[in-house]
Amino acid sequence: MKRLVNLAILFILMNTGLSAAAAAKPINFYPPSNNRIMFQPLPSNAGVDVRVEKKAPGKVIVIIFDEYSNVYLKEILPVDEYLKRDYILNRLDNGNYTIEVTSNKKVMKKDFRVCDGQCYML
Repeated sequence: MKRLVNLAILFILMNTGLSAAAAAKPINFYPPSNNRIMFQPLPSNAGVDVRVEKKAPGKVIVIIFDEYSNVYLKEILPVDEYLKRDYILNRLDNGNYTIEVTSNKKVMKKDFRVCDGQCYML
Protein backbone atom coordinates (compact mmCIF):
# COMPACT_ATOMS: atom_id res chain seq x y z
CA MET A 1 0.00 0.00 0.00
CA LYS A 2 2.83 2.37 0.88
CA ARG A 3 4.49 1.60 -2.44
CA LEU A 4 1.24 2.33 -4.32
CA VAL A 5 0.91 5.73 -2.60
CA ASN A 6 4.54 6.57 -3.40
CA LEU A 7 4.01 5.64 -7.07
CA ALA A 8 0.85 7.76 -7.24
CA ILE A 9 2.67 10.78 -5.76
CA LEU A 10 5.60 10.27 -8.14
CA PHE A 11 3.20 10.04 -11.09
CA ILE A 12 1.42 13.26 -10.05
CA LEU A 13 4.71 15.13 -9.61
CA MET A 14 6.03 13.99 -12.99
CA ASN A 15 2.76 14.85 -14.71
CA THR A 16 2.70 18.41 -13.30
CA GLY A 17 6.38 18.88 -14.15
CA LEU A 18 5.82 17.85 -17.76
CA SER A 19 2.77 20.05 -18.16
CA ALA A 20 4.63 23.04 -16.67
CA ALA A 21 7.51 22.51 -19.09
CA ALA A 22 5.13 22.29 -22.02
CA ALA A 23 3.27 25.46 -20.99
CA ALA A 24 6.51 27.46 -20.77
CA LYS A 25 7.09 27.21 -24.52
CA PRO A 26 5.72 30.32 -26.27
CA ILE A 27 3.14 29.84 -28.99
CA ASN A 28 3.69 31.77 -32.22
CA PHE A 29 0.33 32.63 -33.78
CA TYR A 30 1.87 34.62 -36.64
CA PRO A 31 4.07 33.02 -39.29
CA PRO A 32 7.64 34.32 -39.40
CA SER A 33 8.11 37.10 -41.89
CA ASN A 34 11.14 38.71 -43.45
CA ASN A 35 9.51 42.15 -43.52
CA ARG A 36 7.07 44.13 -41.46
CA ILE A 37 5.59 47.31 -42.89
CA MET A 38 3.56 49.53 -40.57
CA PHE A 39 1.62 52.77 -41.08
CA GLN A 40 0.24 55.15 -38.51
CA PRO A 41 -0.97 58.75 -38.56
CA LEU A 42 1.25 61.42 -37.06
CA PRO A 43 -0.35 62.81 -33.88
CA SER A 44 0.55 66.50 -34.27
CA ASN A 45 0.96 66.99 -38.02
CA ALA A 46 -1.08 66.05 -41.04
CA GLY A 47 0.98 63.11 -42.16
CA VAL A 48 1.84 59.43 -42.09
CA ASP A 49 4.57 57.58 -40.19
CA VAL A 50 6.01 54.66 -42.19
CA ARG A 51 8.09 51.97 -40.49
CA VAL A 52 9.81 49.01 -42.15
CA GLU A 53 11.60 46.23 -40.29
CA LYS A 54 13.69 43.93 -42.49
CA LYS A 55 15.85 40.87 -42.00
CA ALA A 56 17.54 41.07 -45.40
CA PRO A 57 19.23 44.18 -46.81
CA GLY A 58 17.67 45.80 -49.83
CA LYS A 59 15.75 48.80 -51.05
CA VAL A 60 12.39 50.16 -49.96
CA ILE A 61 10.26 52.03 -52.49
CA VAL A 62 7.67 54.53 -51.21
CA ILE A 63 5.09 55.94 -53.64
CA ILE A 64 2.30 58.40 -52.84
CA PHE A 65 -0.40 58.81 -55.48
CA ASP A 66 -3.95 60.11 -55.70
CA GLU A 67 -7.17 58.37 -56.72
CA TYR A 68 -6.44 59.10 -60.40
CA SER A 69 -2.98 57.42 -60.20
CA ASN A 70 -1.07 60.72 -60.39
CA VAL A 71 2.25 60.18 -58.56
CA TYR A 72 3.13 62.90 -56.03
CA LEU A 73 6.18 61.24 -54.48
CA LYS A 74 8.42 58.33 -55.39
CA GLU A 75 11.32 57.62 -53.10
CA ILE A 76 13.84 54.76 -53.13
CA LEU A 77 15.52 54.19 -49.77
CA PRO A 78 18.33 51.75 -48.88
CA VAL A 79 17.52 49.88 -45.67
CA ASP A 80 19.51 47.28 -43.76
CA GLU A 81 17.34 46.58 -40.71
CA TYR A 82 14.95 49.37 -39.74
CA LEU A 83 13.44 52.41 -41.45
CA LYS A 84 11.30 55.08 -39.83
CA ARG A 85 10.17 57.90 -42.07
CA ASP A 86 7.57 60.63 -41.53
CA TYR A 87 5.72 62.11 -44.48
CA ILE A 88 4.01 65.48 -43.86
CA LEU A 89 1.08 65.67 -46.28
CA ASN A 90 -0.72 68.89 -45.33
CA ARG A 91 0.23 70.63 -48.60
CA LEU A 92 -1.67 68.15 -50.75
CA ASP A 93 -5.03 69.15 -52.19
CA ASN A 94 -8.17 67.82 -50.55
CA GLY A 95 -8.92 64.28 -51.71
CA ASN A 96 -8.15 60.58 -51.36
CA TYR A 97 -4.58 59.32 -51.65
CA THR A 98 -2.71 56.03 -51.35
CA ILE A 99 0.73 55.35 -49.94
CA GLU A 100 2.42 52.22 -51.28
CA VAL A 101 5.53 50.68 -49.73
CA THR A 102 7.43 47.90 -51.52
CA SER A 103 10.10 45.89 -49.73
CA ASN A 104 11.60 42.64 -51.10
CA LYS A 105 8.64 42.10 -53.45
CA LYS A 106 6.14 42.62 -50.62
CA VAL A 107 3.74 45.46 -51.40
CA MET A 108 1.66 47.17 -48.72
CA LYS A 109 -0.88 49.90 -49.49
CA LYS A 110 -2.72 52.26 -47.16
CA ASP A 111 -5.41 54.74 -48.15
CA PHE A 112 -5.77 58.14 -46.51
CA ARG A 113 -7.74 61.32 -47.01
CA VAL A 114 -6.50 64.90 -46.86
CA CYS A 115 -9.16 67.41 -45.87
CA ASP A 116 -8.40 71.06 -44.95
CA GLY A 117 -4.76 70.32 -44.12
CA GLN A 118 -5.52 67.26 -41.99
CA CYS A 119 -4.68 63.65 -42.82
CA TYR A 120 -7.11 60.83 -42.00
CA MET A 121 -6.24 57.15 -42.40
CA LEU A 122 -8.99 55.13 -44.12
